[in-house]
Amino acid sequence: MSNKQDNFRYNLRLKLDDNPQIEGLVEFRKSLEKDYFANVAIRNCSSDSARQNLVIEMDCNLKLVEILFHLQKGTWGKTYPAKNSWFKSSPFSKALKTLNKLNNRGIDIEELSIFLRDSSIIIKNIYENSIEEQFGKILHTIAKHYVYFTKRLTETPYEIYIPVFEEDHFENANKLKNIRNGNNNKKDYFEYWGLYFDSEKDAVIYDLNKKSIIFGDLFMLHH
Repeated sequence: MSNKQDNFRYNLRLKLDDNPQIEGLVEFRKSLEKDYFANVAIRNCSSDSARQNLVIEMDCNLKLVEILFHLQKGTWGKTYPAKNSWFKSSPFSKALKTLNKLNNRGIDIEELSIFLRDSSIIIKNIYENSIEEQFGKILHTIAKHYVYFTKRLTETPYEIYIPVFEEDHFENANKLKNIRNGNNNKKDYFEYWGLYFDSEKDAVIYDLNKKSIIFGDLFMLHH
């Protein structure tokens, strides 16, 4: 498996602060570590004074299939689907809401990375509070599509990048502008993902609607 930093961190157009001054941040980190069986690193990548945007990295000593097993059992992340309001029962969401209450400036997640023993999951923010809102559903969607994006269980991607956009689908400059400005909606998380395989030279696109891997140019979000 390639180094977990190789395929996206060098592209990250963010200035990271490894020591963000945020009230309750230690308790927030410890809560995530407990609920997600992980060592957690948190950095601040805010570019304005009105809001603090965090980059979170969870390092879990589990394989992807083990995470999905615990997810289905409700023993990893304690995430349960309740009337399609996935985020309301998520400890991730609850911890973030508590963190926001302790600080005057709003806090959001710019990027969430989960580093596993055989794979990495990188989730990008595409609208305000999008990761908090969609995290649980994204995890359950990974479980639902696992057999398809692992090539019928023959190869696990060493990186799953969520979401990506097919460049061929940009009908005009406004579509690209909207993506770069973060003017997206939740369905964009569930159309295309980028996958990296050891057997493939370049990243490939996973089409969730067709449940198939396709090849083509893709656009990855790097705010």
